[in-house]
Amino acid sequence: MESSGITSASAPKRATGVRVLVADDSATVRLMLRRVLEADPDISVVGMAANGREAVQQAALLKPDLVTMDVEMPVMDGIMAIEQIMAYTPVPILVVSSVVSITHSANAARALGAGAVDVFSKPDTSSQKGFEAATAVLRSKVKQLSRVRVITHPRGRLTRQPGEGLAQVSRAASIKLVAIASSTGGPQALQVILSDLPREFPAGIVAVQHIAEGFTDGLVEWLNGNCRLKVKKGVHGDSIMPGEVIIAPDAIHMTVTLERRIALVDKQAPGPHKPSADVLLESVARSYGPGALGLILTGMGSDGAKGMRAIYERGGHTLAQDEKTSVIFGMAQEAIKLNAVEGVVPLPEIGGTICSFFSDDHVQP
Repeated sequence: MESSGITSASAPKRATGVRVLVADDSATVRLMLRRVLEADPDISVVGMAANGREAVQQAALLKPDLVTMDVEMPVMDGIMAIEQIMAYTPVPILVVSSVVSITHSANAARALGAGAVDVFSKPDTSSQKGFEAATAVLRSKVKQLSRVRVITHPRGRLTRQPGEGLAQVSRAASIKLVAIASSTGGPQALQVILSDLPREFPAGIVAVQHIAEGFTDGLVEWLNGNCRLKVKKGVHGDSIMPGEVIIAPDAIHMTVTLERRIALVDKQAPGPHKPSADVLLESVARSYGPGALGLILTGMGSDGAKGMRAIYERGGHTLAQDEKTSVIFGMAQEAIKLNAVEGVVPLPEIGGTICSFFSDDHVQP
């Protein structure tokens, strides 16, 4: 049986750099993550916890810049620990989890819904080259996410008053497809928005969510259990049906054809993301024109901004999540800079704003 992992790192604390708390029930994984992270001189591991309860205690005591959190742990699991930390001592939390089954993947998605800002698969030690590449990405992600502004108890803040904020855009009954781009913080935002849409929503919905490879299935399962709409992963040749949400699968671009079907395309595209939000949104602009509603949410970088501009130029409508409710105001800000956005809307009001594009007869829950 492993000894308690609640410790301060034995190495002296650095005066500068990113201070990290590592939470994992495996002593081997905790030590591996510590070595991997501290290979960067700008990162120091200031504490390690063997279960969720210890993580909550250490987060309050050490006030780290970021917490890496496993999901399945004894005493208190990672999801409950995330909820507790975000309620009382909010700090960016990166889920570091194994992707070995749909259960792990779904639990990681639940952790994102609880307030974690991103998810990362535990580095695979079977290949030295692959391990080194993965750990380099992990260190970069830790440094980026440590700068994210987080809010206290986000679930308590994500409540919408009916009718508020709907005057920012005009009504347009011709919308046939809603296309969404989201990244860091996106799973929580998608859950809030989709939960506000009725079962008989009169348009199809397609979305690209940047997430670590292997976690999309869990995200789909989690969203299915938290909204009235049917949520599924994109399949080549699928028809786009009203009231269904299609999430782009891992490691391939998802597009919409002129026949208004899903096409999965393995091609080179500008930018680091695959699937790419720009690729999806630009195909939506070509296929649906004025019948498209583009929505760009929280996320790092600029993916989706050009696609939003394409929808706008084809006569479609465009919305962006506002800065105050975004985990990272990057993608939406880039779309705004391109003059590609008609309305900037707080997250709790986006679902209602989408519904305002349709006649009241069609959007009753």
